[in-house]
Amino acid sequence: MSEKIQSRLRLLLLRSYISEITMETINKYVALDNKIRMFENKNIRKLCDSEKKRYDDMVIAVKRLEEEYEAAKKRTAKEKADVDNLDIKSFLNKEAFDQSMSKEKAEYLEALNKEELAKKKLDSVKPMLEKMQKEIKKDSGGVKELEEMVQEQEELLSKIFDGAYGSDLENKLESDLDLVREKRQRIGNAKYKWTNGRVLLEHACNQLALANKRWEEVKNASLSMQQKYTIATEARNNLIAAIQNLQSCQKYLDNIDFPYCKPKEVTTLEKATNNIYIDMQSPDRHKHAGECYSVTHRRAAALLQWFDNVINTVIEKDIMEATKEESEASKKLRAERIKLLKEKVESQGLGDQVQISGEANEPEKNGERQIDLTLADDDEEQADLEIQAVIFKADEKDNNSLQPEQDVGPAPTPVPLSELAPPPDNEALFGNIEQLKKQHEKEISDFQKAQEMNKARLQQGLEAKLAARRNRQARSQNN
Repeated sequence: MSEKIQSRLRLLLLRSYISEITMETINKYVALDNKIRMFENKNIRKLCDSEKKRYDDMVIAVKRLEEEYEAAKKRTAKEKADVDNLDIKSFLNKEAFDQSMSKEKAEYLEALNKEELAKKKLDSVKPMLEKMQKEIKKDSGGVKELEEMVQEQEELLSKIFDGAYGSDLENKLESDLDLVREKRQRIGNAKYKWTNGRVLLEHACNQLALANKRWEEVKNASLSMQQKYTIATEARNNLIAAIQNLQSCQKYLDNIDFPYCKPKEVTTLEKATNNIYIDMQSPDRHKHAGECYSVTHRRAAALLQWFDNVINTVIEKDIMEATKEESEASKKLRAERIKLLKEKVESQGLGDQVQISGEANEPEKNGERQIDLTLADDDEEQADLEIQAVIFKADEKDNNSLQPEQDVGPAPTPVPLSELAPPPDNEALFGNIEQLKKQHEKEISDFQKAQEMNKARLQQGLEAKLAARRNRQARSQNN
């Protein structure tokens, strides 16, 4: 049973005292309703839950990276020891010595690169935890404020309507609004995840483009080994950042099966990056590594195109429909509550003293006190989504711009729409909406049963009191 229904049941059992409706009470209700609507439109509950999950995932990732870094340091130390041991074996013949030294140095270089990669990943992730903690703290404060306002509004409604719903229709309309609001918030949460994931993906595409450009420059025969090393390092750093952004994008949408740049493909790219300093020394290995980088870039560009298609043709359309549906449900509930408040005022004999307006700017009538019950409009434009994705940068010079470098060459040819992978189904995007409806219907049924039980208990209590009164009267007459 939902928290709102449980709360209303508690209030119903308490049966708040009947009180006179005042301007202060209704004005407070209107102010709360408008502020709650503003918070609900921001979808802060679900966004906060998403950020908490991402933070927990990031904590696990940091622990894993720390373990990988320690293991990489041990391997580097071992490979260096192997190289040092070869240096003192001067009694070996020169040919065998050179072959062994070449092999051990290559392994040492690979181990050293892996250690640097692990350190760079760890250094880029750790500062993000603090930033995410601050965001979660801010959002959690907003969630707490919203919950307190909702509770206060429930208590006000209970006070106005004597501890129960104003009518069966109000009960139904509130339940309908809860359902469509949950649906809209689920779709809004999907939009938040896909939009943030898209930003990460666009950065990854730009970084892959620059890495491919620099990797092509490495094969220039006129460059010294030091120059090649510098260029290869820039390519490597962009590859690392692209890998991290791709992996972070996957974490945002961990229930979605990406048609391109699947986790195994990203792992393959990561392995190729580990060998970049070895690959740059051999034309064949350079070519093979370049093919891996290029294919990943093309597939990342196709994935970005797929993201745009899902966001623009599915999510945007569904969120517009859900927002309209929520607006209509909210207006129906508002109209019913205005009607009930008017009836309540009139039942207390205050109809001539207090006029309740359901429209903005309605003039006063004969100097009567007028309460304006005009609530915030639900079909106003939704607040822009805040991009909270933490971008991984290749180096300190990276300013997080989404504009690609000017010298990276043309972007990969877009995939024809007829060949682009189809979007995920609605259940993968938004969760099981049909199950949500069934759950909602069950909660309403449970609430109605609880109401009937309460009425039965009250009736039994009344009948018991009447029986006791009759018994007292009978005893009195007999005496």
